[in-house]
Amino acid sequence: MKHSYEKMQRLQMVTMAIALVLAIIALIQQAFSWMVLAMFYALACSFMFEALVELQKRNNYSFISQIVRAFLIAIFSTILFF
Repeated sequence: MKHSYEKMQRLQMVTMAIALVLAIIALIQQAFSWMVLAMFYALACSFMFEALVELQKRNNYSFISQIVRAFLIAIFSTILFF
């Protein structure tokens, strides 16, 4: 039996993989470019999908902590980039 949050878990893994690929490319280029910002956004999306899984499991504390984590990563990476 598939859980209702299985799709969110797959999306979380996909965004984590995207973040990893972008990080490797940014390290190879050895330059702080838009790829680093995109990597942080992908990481924030991964935390957001994990938060949605926690919400469906009715684990409110983990949901709030993951949403705050995603928000902080997105905001601070944008501030540091620009």
